[in-house]
Amino acid sequence: MFMNAASALEPSNKAYLKALQVYLWDSYLLDDPGADVTTKTFLGRASERVQALIFSRQEGVLAGIQEAEWFLDQLGLTLLESKQDGDLIQKKDTIMMIEGRASQLLAAERTLLNLLQRMSGIATKTKKMVVKLDSSIQLLATRKTLWGMLDKRAVVVGGGGTHRLNLSDAILVKENHIELAKNFERSLKASLKKLDKVRFVEIELESEKQVNEFLEIYESLLKLVTDRKHVVVMLDNFKPAEISKVLKPLKAFGVTVEVSGGVNESNIAHYNLVGIDAISSGGLTMSAPHLDLSMQLTAIE
Repeated sequence: MFMNAASALEPSNKAYLKALQVYLWDSYLLDDPGADVTTKTFLGRASERVQALIFSRQEGVLAGIQEAEWFLDQLGLTLLESKQDGDLIQKKDTIMMIEGRASQLLAAERTLLNLLQRMSGIATKTKKMVVKLDSSIQLLATRKTLWGMLDKRAVVVGGGGTHRLNLSDAILVKENHIELAKNFERSLKASLKKLDKVRFVEIELESEKQVNEFLEIYESLLKLVTDRKHVVVMLDNFKPAEISKVLKPLKAFGVTVEVSGGVNESNIAHYNLVGIDAISSGGLTMSAPHLDLSMQLTAIE
C-alpha cells in the first residue's frame, strides 16, 4: 500500500541512519559510557572478553535486530548469532549472543535492551491488533512517537504500515490547517496540484457535514487529480455507525479512506467495515508496553 514506506526504514537510507544516530547512538552517549564508575570501581578495567546472552522473559514479536546490529557494529562488538526481526519468541528464548570486552558490553547493556524492548513491545502490540482486521485494511502508525522512524519500523515488523515518515513525505491537512485557511477550495486545489510530488494528499474531516462539503469541492477539482487512490480522507473520531453513512459517497469518488481517533486493541474489530482502507492508531507507539528482555554475561575461559 502506498501509505506504507517500509522500504525507507533501512540504515542505507540517510534519513533512517540519522534517526539511528539521534535516538540510539545519542542515547548511548548520554549514558556517559566512558565514565562507568561502577564497572571501573568494582571490576577494574574489565578488559576480559565475555559472551553476552540476551533472552526473553515473555512471549512476543521480536523487533530491533537490524538496529541492534548497527549499534553493535559501531562499538566493535561481535554478534555471534541472533533471531530475526518478526520472529515470534517465547519465554526463555535466546535472542542474541554477543562477544566483546566486559566493560563495553556493560556500558552498552541498557541502551541495547531499551532498543530491543521498546521496538519488540510495539511490534507485539501491532500484531495483536493486525490479526483482528481484515487483510484488506492496513493498520498504520501515527507521528505520535518517541523514537520517530524507529517506532514506525517496529510497527512494520509487527505487520502494520508507516503512514507519513516526516513533514516532507506527504500532505496531511489537519483541523488547524483548515481553521487557518482563508479559502479552503483554493488551498485544496494547491495541495492536489502537488500530488505527483508527494506520496499522498490527505484531508482530515471530523463530521458528516465536513465530508459532504469536501466532496462538493473535490468534485469540481477532479481534473487536477492524477491518481484518485492517492487522495486520502481521514475520518477522525467517527464511530462505526457514522463511518457507514459516509463510506459510499467517498468510495464513489475513488478516494482512499482512513479511520483514526480512539481506535485501540479492545475496539478495533468494530472497524472491520467494507470500504475502509486504513486505520491509524497512536496507541501502537504511545501505549505499547516494553517486552521484558534481559542480558547475562559469562566470562570466556
